[in-house]
Amino acid sequence: MNQGAATGAALRANTSSPVVIDVAARARPFDLRRQETIERARLRTLQPMLESVGHRIGSSLTLSLRQPVRAELGVLDQLSWEDFASQLPGPTFLSTAVFLPHEGRAVLHLPIPLTYLAIDYYLGGDGLVQPEREGLTDIERTLIGGLVDDIWKEIPQPFATFAPLNPAMIATANSSLLIQVGSPSALYLVAQIKLTVGDREPCEIQLCLPATLVLSLIEQLERHQSSGTNGGMDRRQTRRRLLAVPIELKVAFPPLSLTPSELLSLRVGDVVHIGQIEQNLPQELDLTVEDVVYGTGVIVEKGKRLACTIVTKKEDGDEH
Repeated sequence: MNQGAATGAALRANTSSPVVIDVAARARPFDLRRQETIERARLRTLQPMLESVGHRIGSSLTLSLRQPVRAELGVLDQLSWEDFASQLPGPTFLSTAVFLPHEGRAVLHLPIPLTYLAIDYYLGGDGLVQPEREGLTDIERTLIGGLVDDIWKEIPQPFATFAPLNPAMIATANSSLLIQVGSPSALYLVAQIKLTVGDREPCEIQLCLPATLVLSLIEQLERHQSSGTNGGMDRRQTRRRLLAVPIELKVAFPPLSLTPSELLSLRVGDVVHIGQIEQNLPQELDLTVEDVVYGTGVIVEKGKRLACTIVTKKEDGDEH
């Protein structure tokens, strides 16, 4: 028998034999207790509040770390607790809280590199050196726990107009195995929030809200919106929420003019005059928002801290 005939015989033999598929390797058991996902159309009604939550987290960390922290809401995922917990590194930092009067435990996850950076800035460091270890010490966990406690207090504010929330039973853990959230199949809304601290590389934190809490918030918001007899109340509430969005206000000295030779000749310890102060009066500094002059102010001392007193303010009719 030649080689081609042998190959044909082998192919006929293979086609006549049954095909065996490892179903167990690809199939997963169906959990009859699994909750259905939240409709995307209904979930979008909460997106403005979740974006405000991200901004408030950034503002809280800005005050605590004395560094500009920018926050941006990213992807919204719907995962079971088992699927989310399996993606977490170990060890890591997790904080949990219950929003009374609702049941279910919300979870906030911060990666370890971010906690090291936050602790360094919080203690007055420059954030350039981080420990070469994987976990937090007890002292570090206590420090970052205090910062996260302030974050939990900021989260209920965007929902306060229609659903008062009270964070309670706050606890921390270094592993998802130490968190009691109920059934592993419990559905969670996972909000990815990208944080940028100063000029460092962005990193992501995750805010996990139980689906039962999210559905309750959506229903309360829908009832709140349908209860209005006209759109005036909605416009007032929208305006109030817009006015609550943090805006960066800068206090800046007037720009300086230097020749290239003067600029290149600067050395560490040199003094550059920032302007003339007449009659020993404080110099008025520009207050800017997005590079637009909003008014002027002067630097004053308030206790052991520097502050700025508003001297002039831009009126609605002013042109700049």
